[in-house]
Amino acid sequence: MVIDIRRQVENFKTVDWLNAVRNVSSNEYRDRVPEATQANITDVVNSLWNVPNLRNQFIDGLINRIGMVIFRNLTWTNPLAKFKRGMLEYGETIEEIMAGLLEATSYDADRDELEKEIFGAMTPEVQVSYHHVDRRDRYKLTIKEPELRKAFLTSTGVSEFVTNLMSMLQNSDQVDEFLIMMRLFAEMDNADGFFIDHTADLSLSTAVEGDARYMLKRLRNWSNTLPFVSRLYNPAGMPTAISPDKLELFVTASADAAMDVDALAAAFNIGKAEFASRKTVIPDINGFNIPGVQAILTTRDFFVCADQRIETTSQFNPATLANNYWLHHWGVYSVSRFAPAIMFNADRPSTVISENETPVTSMGTVTVNTQSTVDDTWSAVTNVTRGKTYNVFANAVTTPAGGTNDAVIYTVTPNGNPLSSLSQFTYVNNYGDLHIGPDEHNNSLIVTAMSIDDPAVKGAVTVGVIGDLIEPWPNPKVIQDSNDNGLLEVTPSEPAFAANVITIPGDEGVQYKNGATNLTAGQEITVVNGAPVTITAVAKTGYEIVTGATTSWTFTYAA
Repeated sequence: MVIDIRRQVENFKTVDWLNAVRNVSSNEYRDRVPEATQANITDVVNSLWNVPNLRNQFIDGLINRIGMVIFRNLTWTNPLAKFKRGMLEYGETIEEIMAGLLEATSYDADRDELEKEIFGAMTPEVQVSYHHVDRRDRYKLTIKEPELRKAFLTSTGVSEFVTNLMSMLQNSDQVDEFLIMMRLFAEMDNADGFFIDHTADLSLSTAVEGDARYMLKRLRNWSNTLPFVSRLYNPAGMPTAISPDKLELFVTASADAAMDVDALAAAFNIGKAEFASRKTVIPDINGFNIPGVQAILTTRDFFVCADQRIETTSQFNPATLANNYWLHHWGVYSVSRFAPAIMFNADRPSTVISENETPVTSMGTVTVNTQSTVDDTWSAVTNVTRGKTYNVFANAVTTPAGGTNDAVIYTVTPNGNPLSSLSQFTYVNNYGDLHIGPDEHNNSLIVTAMSIDDPAVKGAVTVGVIGDLIEPWPNPKVIQDSNDNGLLEVTPSEPAFAANVITIPGDEGVQYKNGATNLTAGQEITVVNGAPVTITAVAKTGYEIVTGATTSWTFTYAA
């Protein structure tokens, strides 16, 4: 759309132009050129033409300081100019930054957060695009003295003269800018930047009302879809969410004519008047320059366009008594990779959304690891110490290889025939942190990594449990493993003997025997007169007798 510049100057008479230039000229000009009236206009014009210096000041003032002001005030009239980002005040590059999402981690009150978690960095997902000045156009205009002098022959001659000159500059610049910005749609398409939605060609004579209704249905669908965070609909693959009131529709003239404006507004759940400001009609011929395109749905941020310089320069040519003027228009003309962009196209199939699943199909080596306090390196261990924390590493293999599936769960169980149930303080969390309870009675544990999708896909590692056992409750005690061989050290208590009855103690980890017969805690054995009884003590599985401890007692009874 080009605004008729005549509206801006139609009320200006020749006298008005002469005085307008006089007001912005030098003191010398104002001293030598009187204020123009209808009565003295001929004298004023003659005085200008008789003094070359004053004549040049008048022409420069008329074109540079007045005409160009009108031109600049009207440079925002190309139909896509509303999407520009104003004037680039500094430099010649626009930096566009898009931040993604942060990865959540599970909270665990019992997790030991080391300095890496507390002071380390979690690098956010950030992408940056740089848009540089890529338009440096200039337009040359020559004004010859005889042509300008003719402008003073009528009362509105100067207005018509300025109007014609400014219209040439304005129209030339705006048409070029419109073509440049329209070309950006094709450039984005060449880079496969649009998400395609197949629709009918509404420009064909064979198009039916149902085709238009389907198009409206698709527009409503996208108006309801784009407000949800998704990586699918922008070329950068960044998470974006756009509310319906931020959407902009670029539609061909044929498609716009086929769809009722009230129905279009309803598709976006907004009023007809509001929708009109967010719809831009593009000509069918030399418009998008993309075969089959019906419309493009995106946001105002799709265009990254800004002016860097709009400036005029001039030079008088004494040989031809002409003034040459150059209009320079420099700017950034680019598009954003982060704006969602949906193209409705009749020639192409819709973009297919395919989710490439990468399930865990096999489990490689599972290791239990400890971190060095010297250089933070990790190394596998075969034994774990009670009261300490380790990390489980599992090499999950996906199909196809290199997938992103991390759906693996960890479990820890006693190995084989457990000495007792697992300590409540022994567990493995979502981080793969393996906590060994200080009161863990089992001397061997199995750590398993299993695919959450297929429990049959799993791997495991067995580790021994060493270190002193600390029983804080209900009967506080400490059972040592001073040599860290995984066997808890116990000292058998001597059985009680009163009258002719032996009572067996209940020491943890100690098996009392009468010959080859195992005895239980609290069991009583009667000693017959004259027949000695020997009680021995051996270590149960997972325990060992303290070196030097007494393990045999003989009891006799004499009536």
